[in-house]
Amino acid sequence: RTIVIIPARGGSKRLHKKNIHPFKGKPLIGYTIDACKECAFIDDVFVSSDDEEILNISAELGAKGLQRPANLADDSTPKIVAIRQAANALEVGKLERDDIVIVAQANSPQITSLQLKEAFDLMVQHNLWEVMSTDTNGVQNAAFRLVRYHALFNEFLSAHCGFVIAPNVDVHTLEDLQLLE
Repeated sequence: RTIVIIPARGGSKRLHKKNIHPFKGKPLIGYTIDACKECAFIDDVFVSSDDEEILNISAELGAKGLQRPANLADDSTPKIVAIRQAANALEVGKLERDDIVIVAQANSPQITSLQLKEAFDLMVQHNLWEVMSTDTNGVQNAAFRLVRYHALFNEFLSAHCGFVIAPNVDVHTLEDLQLLE
């Protein structure tokens, strides 16, 4: 199986309600959900959030909601902890060792189905454990990451990883939105 988990907590500080902030007539998270839904290799799209409004909007856009516990939605909780919790949630818990979990950012509206397909193909072709998006300089930009289910729980760095160039902007401020426009 291949699933997507979009982490989208409600407590954004720099841009209030950033994940559902309107951009060109659509909530930011809508671009990510749409790109994922266009991929034939993706079985399910989940949104992990502590915020009911985000979960409701995501459901309207075709994603399945995963309620995130409040203690995993503060500024100090590493994203991987929230992703691990979501991957083990009841609805998702049927994942097996080599299933693929795509972590896609709600605030990266430039993610495309073609970028995700390129990363998926690279992972499958080379039997990788992880594939990460980078900017044109090879610097990871966190727009998306594909991870084998078992690698989500590693306590060590993997040598089984690859990278795809996806020069996407993560939106954190109004200035970032202006840059995209």
